[in-house]
Amino acid sequence: MAIPELIPIKRKKDDFTHFVGHTKDGFQFFGYEAYVFPNGVPSLDWKKHRKEYVVLFVFDDNGNLIKTNHYYAGTSFETSEAITRKKLEEMVLELGKVTYRSIEIKPFKSVIDGFTFGLIRNPEDQTVDLEPSSILSFGDPWDGDYDN
Repeated sequence: MAIPELIPIKRKKDDFTHFVGHTKDGFQFFGYEAYVFPNGVPSLDWKKHRKEYVVLFVFDDNGNLIKTNHYYAGTSFETSEAITRKKLEEMVLELGKVTYRSIEIKPFKSVIDGFTFGLIRNPEDQTVDLEPSSILSFGDPWDGDYDN
């Protein structure tokens, strides 16, 4: 099955898609914690090299990306999951009243600090992958579920 124009993303509480939903103003959002290895995965001291980010994407009601918010938290050695989670919660609070529920958005990309973030088409596998680091992969039957 071909990659659809709109990609359904099922909200799963306490999982990778916990921070997806709709704003009171009719926008959709998708927030997550991500990481990047700038020079590939080092075998030793990886915590000193892995860069930790918090990203929050905002989409219009047609699923088009309209805004990217991000926060660089430092390397894995310098930060913690508690810090990045708190920052993500703060970013969502800035959206105002939200309803956590499934969304439908178009594939997109946003470059942050020279790294590509977003929902990127993978025509070879006929999937759409959440980047960087292929955190999640959406595919046939395109019902909002994902592989991680």
